[in-house]
Amino acid sequence: MNIKAAKVEPVVFECCQEQLIGVIHHAPIPSRIGVLTVVAGGPQYRAGVGRGLVKMARELAAKGFAVMRFDYRGMGDSSGEFLGFEEIGDDLASAVDRFRRAVPELEHIVLWGGCDAASGIMIHAHALPLVDSLVIGNPWVSTRETQAVVVRQHYLQRLKEKSFWLKLLRMEYDLLGYARGALTSLLRRSQTRLGLGQSASSVTEKRHFIDRMLHGLCEFDGELLLLMSGRSIVSREFDELLHRDKAWAHELSKKMIQRIDLPEADQAFSSSADRQQVNRILLERLEILHSK
Repeated sequence: MNIKAAKVEPVVFECCQEQLIGVIHHAPIPSRIGVLTVVAGGPQYRAGVGRGLVKMARELAAKGFAVMRFDYRGMGDSSGEFLGFEEIGDDLASAVDRFRRAVPELEHIVLWGGCDAASGIMIHAHALPLVDSLVIGNPWVSTRETQAVVVRQHYLQRLKEKSFWLKLLRMEYDLLGYARGALTSLLRRSQTRLGLGQSASSVTEKRHFIDRMLHGLCEFDGELLLLMSGRSIVSREFDELLHRDKAWAHELSKKMIQRIDLPEADQAFSSSADRQQVNRILLERLEILHSK
């Protein structure tokens, strides 16, 4: 068999009259399974935290799976305005189309992303051709309710730790600042209950993206692998959502969903060891799909 040399291909493609920039890592032998990496929002671009997505793409491509990394509109080197993770559907569709044209052998595409990229994937994946498997980390579902519960649980746990009391005795905590913050939070909750200082539409807007995530999950027919970090407040907020919301809990219970907990990992899987573990898990998932 004639084995082709591995190739990295920069690509420019259009999305809603804007120019998106991406990089495709071709496998030495064309594979029918590829990975599209979806970068989290904020000050990031297609390389990922600590160039983690670059290292992931190189490793997976060397193992026989093509990978595409890209920037949304308004992010990294792509033109246009970044509209937020809720509105990346067109960007993802354009990236999938460009990936398919670059690697015509593709029959299955796996999406990978963490934090709000995971949330955007859950919203939009069901509408993307060839996408039938998702691997997502620590989905972003933060609301005031989940924040309040997680923070309260955190400090209740801290009360049991000797280090907390030692810091308290040494006056290392800004108790006055904490008191001001607690008072502000209490006043805000009171205003919300009374309907003051916040319109009903803004409350609906805040919740809307989580409802869209649930709808997208209901519409998605493929497999989902959840990677959850033990040192991530965002991960704990997602678990709080599942605990509080029966619709979410019911949907996840009936889907083809696997969950892997990484107790020592942070939100972005930023350490070298965490990135290697994520890459290994993703590779194992790809090899399972390839064997089917």
